Amino acid sequence: MKRLTTRLLPALVVACVLVAPAAGELPTLLFDYVGFDYEDPDNDPVFGAVGDGYKGVGEVPVINVVPSNQTTNQYTYFFDGLTASSRQEFSPFVIIDYTGPGTITIYEDSRSTGTLADYGTNPPSLVGGAPPTFVDGTPILVGELTNFRYLFNTDTNSGSFDAYFKAVGGSQIASIPENQRDGWNFSGTTGHSQTIPAGYDHQVDGQTFLHPPTSARPGTWGGIKARYRGAR
Repeated sequence: MKRLTTRLLPALVVACVLVAPAAGELPTLLFDYVGFDYEDPDNDPVFGAVGDGYKGVGEVPVINVVPSNQTTNQYTYFFDGLTASSRQEFSPFVIIDYTGPGTITIYEDSRSTGTLADYGTNPPSLVGGAPPTFVDGTPILVGELTNFRYLFNTDTNSGSFDAYFKAVGGSQIASIPENQRDGWNFSGTTGHSQTIPAGYDHQVDGQTFLHPPTSARPGTWGGIKARYRGAR
């Protein structure tokens, strides 16, 4: 599997603190993911234009709760099903809301006998590249994404997003108790990088937390501007 050469140093800080769970409770972190995003369909050259789809592929280096073995298997993700429904501009900042629900699926594939994930270029690809080489394993966890919002800085080509995550399927769904499959926060940061393959928009680095102490979703436009200014 191709590895990202560097982790993102986010332009925006999604303030989430890991808290040690009490006995019998789920860990705060469900999974950590890194990869790249792209738009499909992409009918407008402006990122996040209304009607454009938002998708992403990458690897999942950390998984909790759900059984996994990073030594013998590779874990990849693919998320789709999101369509930009609203785009508000407050130059240089943009707020993009997406309708869905979206879906993110984590796949498990053998490192020795499986197909190595390859980002390729200019997704989507029908044969090889993305998403084919990211979705050819066993889907061990499927999550539903709702209330997806993306905050974007056009000057730095970076931003952050968050959504609500609910575990709804996958071969290992039984590992998560039914009464604890909802209430997760799906968050990430995106940015420009020299390692972005042709055809992708941003490098992505994110995590899915259970009830994070600080939500990535701002309550006011003033709060949004304060977050960006504080990160610059």
